Amino acid sequence: MKLFFIGVLLSLSFSITVVAFPTTPNPELAKGSLCTTKDKDYVEKRYKEKIPYCFRNVSVSVKNQIFALYRIPKKYHGQYTIDHIIPLALGGDNSFENLWPEHKKVKATRQNLEIELYWALRNSEIKQKEAIKIILEEKFKH
Repeated sequence: MKLFFIGVLLSLSFSITVVAFPTTPNPELAKGSLCTTKDKDYVEKRYKEKIPYCFRNVSVSVKNQIFALYRIPKKYHGQYTIDHIIPLALGGDNSFENLWPEHKKVKATRQNLEIELYWALRNSEIKQKEAIKIILEEKFKH
């Protein structure tokens, strides 16, 4: 897991507090996980490939547990979204293995990637395996 540092000017004494936030998922905590037909959130199979699809089901309690795993103080939670490493649209699930706190500045660096991969998968221009490879390379490289 890589960290991005932000320096914050606190007072006229010019003391600086450094706030670090993860720019990649921590591979010791989460590597991505796929929906299966046995998943409690499974809805249907989608696309020509018949990929199991799970609906979004991440409770506030689970989100808070993810924040705690990544040691993100409550006062900073609003700067993050709890992101699916493998997006649901690509066949990801809602397990801890597939969730991480993504800072909004990090998310902004790849705004359209998930949508582009979704459309490519939906239109059979790409296979799920290839879409997942692209998304994982992107999310773990920063």
